[in-house]
Amino acid sequence: MAELLVAGLAAEGADPVEWVGRWWRQDDHYDWLMAYLKTRNLVGPVRALTATATLSGSVIPLALTTIPEGPRGDLPRAVACTVTIGLLLLGLMWAATLPSRHQSAGFTVGVSGCIGVAALTCHDPTVAILICTTFAIVAGYVAFVHTAIYAVYTFTVSTGVAATEAVRLAAAGKWLLGACGFWLILALTVSVPAGIQIIVHSLGIDLLHADSDPLTLALNRRAFLIKTQELIHRRRDTDRFLVLMVIDLDGFKTINDAMGHVAGDHALATVAEVLRRTSRDTAVIGRSGGDEFLIADTTRAADHQAAADRLRQAIADIPYPITASIGTVTATMAHLSDSISETLVNNLMAAADHQMYRAKRRGGNQTSHAVGQE
Repeated sequence: MAELLVAGLAAEGADPVEWVGRWWRQDDHYDWLMAYLKTRNLVGPVRALTATATLSGSVIPLALTTIPEGPRGDLPRAVACTVTIGLLLLGLMWAATLPSRHQSAGFTVGVSGCIGVAALTCHDPTVAILICTTFAIVAGYVAFVHTAIYAVYTFTVSTGVAATEAVRLAAAGKWLLGACGFWLILALTVSVPAGIQIIVHSLGIDLLHADSDPLTLALNRRAFLIKTQELIHRRRDTDRFLVLMVIDLDGFKTINDAMGHVAGDHALATVAEVLRRTSRDTAVIGRSGGDEFLIADTTRAADHQAAADRLRQAIADIPYPITASIGTVTATMAHLSDSISETLVNNLMAAADHQMYRAKRRGGNQTSHAVGQE
């Protein structure tokens, strides 16, 4: 399988070492995937499915203590019961709330460990190999949402346990069964996550291009909403406030009328570049249409007037006769729960839009600030 992957990469002109390096450095997908699911109202079903699978799976180690092929002796049975408790707690975490990115990573580590221990406590290595097939579920989940280090961890645990059980089968004279069992676990824990990783990575790139305005490279309104929810989910435990800005250009129509649409397009691209250069790296920048831009970011301070003024001045300094009217609104992160974040972001966008029009009615080239849910 590895040889086929390398050969395929070589045929496409890709350096396998460079490809592996990019894969290893790739960010996880948890926050943006959860934000995407929120916009589709699918977080509830995903939580229910994950919790149900984990809670129902927790019964298996306990049930195995009742059959001869399962754990024998007081210590192995006690360990199996401990695994059941561990899986119960992990399942209840998903039942209670949507885990954070770090909690989700801990979930994958915990479930992989529980599966490995449950398999190793079995008296019959054939049953242990059967249990190892469930590593494919964890590996698939990791491939969807987490980084390479967790994929390597899951692969290492699964192949290590499977190899141990294959050796036990070989020692019992069932070397062919052991070899087939090990190959099955290897195939499941490599092919399933590898396929998912390729699809998710490709979809992420395609969605990025599909959701970006080709002129300014800013996100469209739908993508801005998704990325803002991702920002909330990622930063809710570290920052206190969400700030949202609506920026409308003053005098942009004059550029189109006097200098032509090519000059107008260049002015929009220049403004977008100014917004990226002036904003923090964590900021989400979008274009809602025409000459209106959106910015969302989180911070530990409640006063965002200075940041808005910096943006206003930076736009005024570009070599075009335009200025900006900026409306801003803030909300405390404590109010941004998973269940209401989409509605709240829409409300904040409307409030910031109202403030932008207030600034424009006062003559433009101004900022106006409103306090949201603080």
